Amino acid sequence: MPSTLNISLTDEQKGWLNSRKESGGFASTSDVVRDLIRTEQEQEKQVLLNQFRKMEADGSNEAEPAAEILALVKKVKKGRRAA
Repeated sequence: MPSTLNISLTDEQKGWLNSRKESGGFASTSDVVRDLIRTEQEQEKQVLLNQFRKMEADGSNEAEPAAEILALVKKVKKGRRAA
């Protein structure tokens, strides 16, 4: 279930959100913010996948950053549940 979050924005930021809403065909500025969050989550996921691929490809003997990976996975999951 969606929850409400109140944030403070500068006039310039609010104007940008409104402009993005109009030009992007969004129904509301909340939709714009949710889209930005989803995009950021997908970018984080891609960075993580690229890190995995690089570690596999380079045959590195370094310890895998398990704690970082788990923290990022939890963050992404939490964000998806909130969306």
